[in-house]
Amino acid sequence: MEEQKSKIEYIKDFIEKCPLLKKGKVNVDYIKDKPQSYSIDETPVETILDRFTDGGTRRQIQFDFSIQANFSILENIKNSKFCDDFLEWIEEQDKKRILPKINGAEEIKGNRGTILQTTETTAIYVIPLQFIYIKEA
Repeated sequence: MEEQKSKIEYIKDFIEKCPLLKKGKVNVDYIKDKPQSYSIDETPVETILDRFTDGGTRRQIQFDFSIQANFSILENIKNSKFCDDFLEWIEEQDKKRILPKINGAEEIKGNRGTILQTTETTAIYVIPLQFIYIKEA
């Protein structure tokens, strides 16, 4: 069955359902220069994790979920909590088997967020994520 959207579009749709996102819109490979902007940015990695004897493969899509946020001592604490809460939401979705609507979806997981860059008033935080799926032969 041919998918109508790209895999990254399905991942974008999935992340946009997160209730923590203000304004809810997630861009792909582009983050606006204003707070509460979000983007998913693919990470170049080896796609195939395992090859099966029947010709199928276990694959991954690695990407960063980026957040443009206000930057100050008080805001940093809120931003850190947002990163923790977002990762917890990802873990809950995985546990409930609510995954991006990609054929063969197996799991989604991530690591704690960190600051990528800052200006005097804003910061970009990134949360590394990995989506794993099975592609049949």
